[in-house]
Amino acid sequence: MKTIDKILFFFFITLLISSCSKDDDIMIPDVEDPTPTELEFGLGALDDETSENVPSNIYFGNSNLPSQHDISQYLPPIGNQGNYGTCVAWALGYNLKTMIEAQDKNYSSQDLTDERNQFSPKDLFLSIPADKKGTECSGTYLYSAFDIMQNRGIATMNTAPYTNLGDCSQSTQSSWDSQASNFKIDNYRSINIDVQSIKEQIANDRPVGFGARLADNFITWDSDQVLSGHTTFDRVGQHAGHAMTVIGYDDNKGVNGAFRVVNSWGEFWGSQGFIWIDYNFFVSDDFANVAYVASNKRSDVNPDDPTDPNSNGNIDLVPWGLSDYSDYYYSTSRTLSYNVYNIGSEAAKATSDWAVTYLYYNAFDANDYGFILYDYYSDDFGSYGQNNAMNNGPASSGNWWNHVDVPGGSSISQAVTGSQENFEWSYEMPNITGYYYLVMISDVYDVLNDADKNNNYFYMTDESGYPVYFENGITDFQSQDESMNKSKTDIGNEAYHASPSDMNPKLKNAYTKNEIGQMLKARKKDSSFYESLEKFKKQVKK
Repeated sequence: MKTIDKILFFFFITLLISSCSKDDDIMIPDVEDPTPTELEFGLGALDDETSENVPSNIYFGNSNLPSQHDISQYLPPIGNQGNYGTCVAWALGYNLKTMIEAQDKNYSSQDLTDERNQFSPKDLFLSIPADKKGTECSGTYLYSAFDIMQNRGIATMNTAPYTNLGDCSQSTQSSWDSQASNFKIDNYRSINIDVQSIKEQIANDRPVGFGARLADNFITWDSDQVLSGHTTFDRVGQHAGHAMTVIGYDDNKGVNGAFRVVNSWGEFWGSQGFIWIDYNFFVSDDFANVAYVASNKRSDVNPDDPTDPNSNGNIDLVPWGLSDYSDYYYSTSRTLSYNVYNIGSEAAKATSDWAVTYLYYNAFDANDYGFILYDYYSDDFGSYGQNNAMNNGPASSGNWWNHVDVPGGSSISQAVTGSQENFEWSYEMPNITGYYYLVMISDVYDVLNDADKNNNYFYMTDESGYPVYFENGITDFQSQDESMNKSKTDIGNEAYHASPSDMNPKLKNAYTKNEIGQMLKARKKDSSFYESLEKFKKQVKK
């Protein structure tokens, strides 16, 4: 019986050419709900999707990865999307979101068979706005599905079962919307389509949702062997688009190693619903075109009111009174005015070797970052009360050491100079082009027992939290929001303790303070700065 089913399956799949993307994709027939048999192609195609406006995942460069890893234990049972263009909702909602929820709630395999613990591709697909989908039940973009899960959430399969899709023109029900608000993702990030980046995510138990271009041999795959290339496009059309999820890898599978991928075409397809894809083929221009990871929704962070700081005990460092202005109109020469207050009761001691830094990072790729100024508080140099320039340091425009403690109720300027007046520091903006955030961070490497780490950050943005546009290191303060654009070089009144994602609902997917902080701490371990610092210490002590 199973053989007959499989023959019928491949008979139907070779006849059916439908849309899973906004243009071309392949789906399998759904015997329970056989209509529609043909779907019009919508606007755009999945293989046209780009992730350039989605923040990139921060890459930590971990080369010490196991030779194989599999996270299929977090998967719900293999699903079947039928002959509808809903592959994105299955890959990201049913598979990826269910998996990260299963990890957070420690679901067992038995738990994952319960539809109350699975997420509904129907709810997710119908929630995506019509202008983000093709007509009828044709497909959508991956980032559109992530946007819905981040802002609205997703209902469970028990609440919104995958039946009676019709032409997909129906709206979601109020009960779905209500439940969906309880199941959101916190953020989503694009990742590089290279073997190391994808393996790193899987090794950290993070499933990878991706879009790919298919050929005829993919549709009829019926093996545990490794898919290593395309054949013809006679049945599917040139570069049919599809979305799936990477859930494992094995360096010893096939010739080059392979990724294990879960599909949504039922258990009769592939190797019981899975397929192995050769590393080199997967990352080539012929196959995967976008890839993402996501984090589950955590408790909300309420930023401190930047206008009324109150001491809450311990060490509590707060950057304050920032202004950043051009020395000459349309010039890279700028001046930063700033101070950092310790509004706690304990002193931030020089023996702790902590630092204040002013840095930039790309709004869409935080791996593109750099220190502009580095203000180091340490007993490594000189005698107590002394300060001076550092010849070696991580910042491009200024590195300074200060052998002082900063008592509670005081500021760094008072500790160093005896005055509460802001420090003034002239610098050259690096030759950067694109949308960037400028941020001052007190205790950049998180070495102090700070009572409120959330107020350690002070962002230079426009009033809606959008990043600043630079061209070759020069800014006229253009905003991503065209209605906010203004021509000025003084951005001194545009500093906020709230992160961009807290300031503006449209920026929910912006990098969080925690992500930036974790990246900097990881880079510190790999940095040559500390090697240079040790050399500088020896020079000073001679």
